[in-house]
Amino acid sequence: MESVMARAQKDEKVLANRFSAAEFVTMVRSKYLAREPNLRELIEPLGSLGSAPVLFCQVESGEEVVSLVLDEHEHEVLAVTYLDRSRTARTISVGDLRGLLRASTLPAAGRALSAIEALPDDRLLRLGETEASSIARTLWTKYNLAREKGVVVVGLEQFTKDLSDAGSMDVLLGSIWLQDSLVTAALGATARQIVGVLFITGFLPPAGRTSPAR
Repeated sequence: MESVMARAQKDEKVLANRFSAAEFVTMVRSKYLAREPNLRELIEPLGSLGSAPVLFCQVESGEEVVSLVLDEHEHEVLAVTYLDRSRTARTISVGDLRGLLRASTLPAAGRALSAIEALPDDRLLRLGETEASSIARTLWTKYNLAREKGVVVVGLEQFTKDLSDAGSMDVLLGSIWLQDSLVTAALGATARQIVGVLFITGFLPPAGRTSPAR
């Protein structure tokens, strides 16, 4: 885990989400633990913390991911887990993603296409499998809160409606951080069709290594 942290770029954005400890434990158990049993290491130390506020963060280096739960006030590490996704990783090239965006009529497709236009065709975007309705609820809550702080989120209503309507169907979710924006795309199981896309910009200046969540 230390090697992943060491390889991460100093100016790399780190996503941070705020929860109560109990809320985070419940969410992981109900939505993610069956698919990612390694997350048990992340919730077991939190059982006695109740409503104490915590921050959930992830640091990535290639296909290696370190997930951490921090005390919100002291930034003390409460729990940590490591995952190497290289054996099961799905990817799409930026060139292929551009082709899908050009063919899409979704509200944020045009903004997303313009944002990634200068990226090399052969750059690979990692895709993670997730349940459509679950990620719709998560991103709706996350980005509604972000909007209240001045973040611009294009396509949120259509994205969350379409993925909520898809119910328990699995989708492939990937994100690209750019200099001042974030593109998030949800693809069908074969990665040949975009089923949802978000363009997010106008982030507040990050505090330390923490930035608004995607």
